[in-house]
Amino acid sequence: METKEPITFALVCASNQNRSMAAHKLFQVHGIPAESYGTGSQVKLPGKTLYTPNVYNFGTPYEEIANDLRKKDEKLYSQMNV
Repeated sequence: METKEPITFALVCASNQNRSMAAHKLFQVHGIPAESYGTGSQVKLPGKTLYTPNVYNFGTPYEEIANDLRKKDEKLYSQMNV
C-alpha cells in the first residue's frame, strides 16, 4: 500500500510586506498546512504611514508580533486586519 506524504504549501512574498502572512492565516483558518517565506532580510508589516513599516526579524513568533502591534495601537492594527 502506497503512503502519501501530506502536502504543505509555501507562501512567498517578494517584499515581505504582510502578504504571505495574510495568506498563511487564511490557509490556517481552513486547515490547509502552509509555511510563509519572504525574499528580504526581515518581516515588514504595514505601519501608521507608508514609510514607517513595523519591522521584525525572521523567526519572531506571530504572538509576539501581535502583542507588539496591540501595544503600539490596537485599534489601528485591528482596523487594518494586520
